Amino acid sequence: MLIEMWSERLHSPGFMIHDSTIFDGVDSRQVAKALQLAASESQMRSFQYICLLNADDVPARDLDPDFHLDHSVRVRLTDATEDGGLLGIRF
Repeated sequence: MLIEMWSERLHSPGFMIHDSTIFDGVDSRQVAKALQLAASESQMRSFQYICLLNADDVPARDLDPDFHLDHSVRVRLTDATEDGGLLGIRF
C-alpha cells in the first residue's frame, strides 16, 4: 500500500524492497497471492518491487499456473558456481 501511495506522487523512490522476513509465519498461499499482486501492481503503476527470497521459501506450487515467477527473477545468488555472487562478492 505504501508504494502504491508513493507511485501517485511526483517525487517518490519508485521502488519497494524487503526481504523474506516480511512473510514470516504467513501461509504459502498468501505469500503466492502477495507476490502475484505485487507483480501486477508494479506493472500497472510503474514501480519496481524487489523481494529477497530464499529458493526454499518460494511458494511455487501455490502460484497461479499462468504466473511465471522466473520472468521476474533478476538475480540468483548461489554458492554452487563461481559466478553466483553479487558485485564480485561471494556470499
